[in-house]
Amino acid sequence: MEHPFPGGRRLTGTEAVVIIVVVVVAAVLVAFAGVPGLEVLWLLAGAGLVAGATITLSTRLSLPSLRAALKAALTAA
Repeated sequence: MEHPFPGGRRLTGTEAVVIIVVVVVAAVLVAFAGVPGLEVLWLLAGAGLVAGATITLSTRLSLPSLRAALKAALTAA
């Protein structure tokens, strides 16, 4: 049986719980704390960047790959 998605990787329980918690916290911020939706999206984007940088540094991404990623990010802006 073929998987419907390329790679066939599924989320682990821990990953699913983290995603659910992030979505619930974002919804609570918008609904009850009165934080505008755009600010919540910026907060989530910043958290994603910090998480990506942490993973990148912890896996010791090679310097040429890091340069290529930075160049791509700077040219996209």
